[in-house]
Amino acid sequence: MNLLQASLLAWLLSLGGMVALAFAMDRHYTQWTGRDEIPPALRGLLRGVGVLLLAGVWVPSVAGWSATVGTVAAIGFWSLGALLAAGGMSWSPRWTARAGAVAALLGVSGCVLPLLPAMRW
Repeated sequence: MNLLQASLLAWLLSLGGMVALAFAMDRHYTQWTGRDEIPPALRGLLRGVGVLLLAGVWVPSVAGWSATVGTVAAIGFWSLGALLAAGGMSWSPRWTARAGAVAALLGVSGCVLPLLPAMRW
């Protein structure tokens, strides 16, 4: 994986993870849906998905760089994802939710699809 691919995948995973964690909070969920309180099951799901996506940022970071530099790069991508998620929520929470979902899907598929040819069916 080259540095451009690793950077793009890490950024997508980070954005998706930060958006999921943000919308697991009552305040941002209200901005997104207009409802006062988030259902506990949805809160747990969003938190779990957010944590998994943010942990997944480490995979393309280490694949593009080494373990030490990749770990530092992952921290930087988490910061970038947080800034973009916070800025997007102040601009348009609904578009941010859509962008986060698309980013998460693209990021996960970008990490999983290269593994499929190596698998034997």
